[in-house]
Amino acid sequence: MPTTDARFTDGLLNLAQAGRYLRVPQQTFHRWARGYVRGKPLLHVLNQDATPLPVTFIALAEGHVLEGLRDAGVRTQKIRPALEKLRQEFGRDYVLVAPELATDGIDVLWDFSKSRAGQGLIAGDTGQHVFKEIVQDYLQYVAWDNDGFPINLVLRHWQPSKVAVDIRRSFGQPIFAGTGARVADVAGMLKAGEEAETVAEEFGISINDVRTAARILLGRAA
Repeated sequence: MPTTDARFTDGLLNLAQAGRYLRVPQQTFHRWARGYVRGKPLLHVLNQDATPLPVTFIALAEGHVLEGLRDAGVRTQKIRPALEKLRQEFGRDYVLVAPELATDGIDVLWDFSKSRAGQGLIAGDTGQHVFKEIVQDYLQYVAWDNDGFPINLVLRHWQPSKVAVDIRRSFGQPIFAGTGARVADVAGMLKAGEEAETVAEEFGISINDVRTAARILLGRAA
C-alpha cells in the first residue's frame, strides 16, 4: 500500500458522518472505529486525537463490508480472530476489503465459525447459503483496482438513489453519481430551509434523491 495513496491517508468524514452514510447505528460504528474493551479497532481509521476526520475511504469501505457481515449474522465482537484467519489465508492486511472475500473468504469465515476457535462467530440460525448471499450482495457495491484495493464504493442503503464515494471525485465526499452533486451540499441546502423542488433544480437531481438525502442525513422528510 503506497503511503501517499489518498484512499489510506486522507480523512474524509468523522465517525458520526460515516455511520449516517452507511446507515450503521452510531454506537456500533464508534465501537468498530475505536475498538472493543478487549480488542483493537476493526477499521483502519486515522489517529482520532490528531484529526477530526479519522474515517478514510478505505475505512468507510471496510465499514460497509463489516455491516454486510453483521447483517449476515456475524457477531462483530467476536470477529477479530476471524480477521486474523483471513489475513493468513490472503497474505494481506486489509482483508475486509480484499476482493477474495467475495469468493474464498466467505468459505473461510464459514468454516472458521464451525471450529472451536471461531465458536459463536456467526448466529446459530444463519444458514450457509443465506450467509454467502448476503455477503456477496454487499460486496457487489465495491469496485477494486488492479492491485486489489477498493477504488469506488456505492452506498447500498441509499438505493434507488445512486450515491458513490470515489477519492478521485469531489475529494472523496459522497456524491450523487449521475451529477456529481455532493450529498452534504444537498442536505445543507435543505437544512437551511429551501424547498425540495428548489434543491432538486439547483443540483440537477431528482426529487427522490433530495428526499433520500433528507431522510438519511437529516432524519426527516423533505
